[in-house]
Amino acid sequence: MKRKQHLTRLLLVIITVLCTGSCVRDDLAFEDQSQIISKNMSSKFTSRSFWKEDNVYINKVQQVFLKVANLEHVRTRYGELNWDYAMTFGNFNETYAIVPIIKDNKVVLLMEAVRTGNKVFFYEKDNKDLVEFFNLAIYSNVTKYDEVINPNGNISSKTLPAFVCSTRWLSIGCSDNEPDCVPYVKSITNCEYQGGTGIPPKTFDPIGMDGGGDGNNGYEYPDPPEEQDPCSKLKLQTTNTTFKSNIITLQGKTGDAYESGYRIGINPNGTLQNQLLQNLPGTNQVDMKIFPNSTTLMHSHYNTLYPMFSPGDIILFNRWIVWAQSWNTVTTNTPKIPLNNLSLTVVTSNGNYSFNFDGTSTTALPTYTPQEIQDINTLYVKMLNEARTVNNVSGTVVYNMEKLEEQFLKFMGTKMNMTGLVLSRITDTGNTKLGLKSDGTLNESDCPE
Repeated sequence: MKRKQHLTRLLLVIITVLCTGSCVRDDLAFEDQSQIISKNMSSKFTSRSFWKEDNVYINKVQQVFLKVANLEHVRTRYGELNWDYAMTFGNFNETYAIVPIIKDNKVVLLMEAVRTGNKVFFYEKDNKDLVEFFNLAIYSNVTKYDEVINPNGNISSKTLPAFVCSTRWLSIGCSDNEPDCVPYVKSITNCEYQGGTGIPPKTFDPIGMDGGGDGNNGYEYPDPPEEQDPCSKLKLQTTNTTFKSNIITLQGKTGDAYESGYRIGINPNGTLQNQLLQNLPGTNQVDMKIFPNSTTLMHSHYNTLYPMFSPGDIILFNRWIVWAQSWNTVTTNTPKIPLNNLSLTVVTSNGNYSFNFDGTSTTALPTYTPQEIQDINTLYVKMLNEARTVNNVSGTVVYNMEKLEEQFLKFMGTKMNMTGLVLSRITDTGNTKLGLKSDGTLNESDCPE
């Protein structure tokens, strides 16, 4: 009997998908299917996506497209672009978007818009699963939806040097008050295209010249975001008098039996805010609580376990990036801080290090269980032990910091699945950006004062 009920409900879902209007997110008024279809591709973009999208980028891309496109040619050859349902799939740095193309009341094709520097390129994306996903998102009764952003997905890429993968899923046809209902669930993983040596995607031709007009060379992108080189950004931070004063103070704290730290931010009136971090009650750690105006967190490690960042520090900084992204794109009453201006600094007796964000990835770490955190720390301590020696006479612990830096970068990538974080060594005479070469050895790029 239940099986028959399930089949009946599933049939109703299918009929709903084919015959009824669209159910959109809660903050948008209901609009029937005929209204959605009648929207012209030249209408001003208003996001109807269930997820957070880079609306600034979609709006600019639409401006570029309408400036160069022959709309009658686009309608005849492809269909009608529905900008309102354009999606950026986890990218918030004005680089990537997908726009669904409608013909005969359904999505039949997709257009990718990829920005490189001051140029934007249009490509065709004929992916059946992704096309079905857009059809469901636009026309079906969506009751639940969610997203997980992953730096590399499950794809081993030799042709894509860097990409962000976003897995989104929809649940259709059942609600929480229907416990016996079997919903239709559709998930899709999409990865940003960023060039490479493989076969490029097919150019989308908005003009009608068979080669895409200037499509192969890209179209001028208005007001591309400033992309300051890493050394300049690092120098701007580390030459700040407040930052330098805090470093000196924290260097004098590494012999203590507890951590110390500072939070630097921007006050509403534009002045610099420098707060002393409080110790967590009953612990030897500082409370690195983050606020929407925070730009820099600094703390010391006393002379025990961690000679540089700990796994907890890495998790904190990654979550900070994700939180700040939400503040910047959703909240209107807080300062909008560029993600690549955020930094986390640790001061130890073995050296000082800073994390910055490269601005090209917004990767959410999984939620670790206490056991998983313990396992990560166990692996991390094992890595530390491989880079240290102990003086048999004095018992002093000495770390081979160059070896440790190399192993640390590998640990972040292989054990913690981190991308987008830039590690730098901070000194009195200059700064050094640290990375890995293709053979896995340490790569150092000096950033002198």
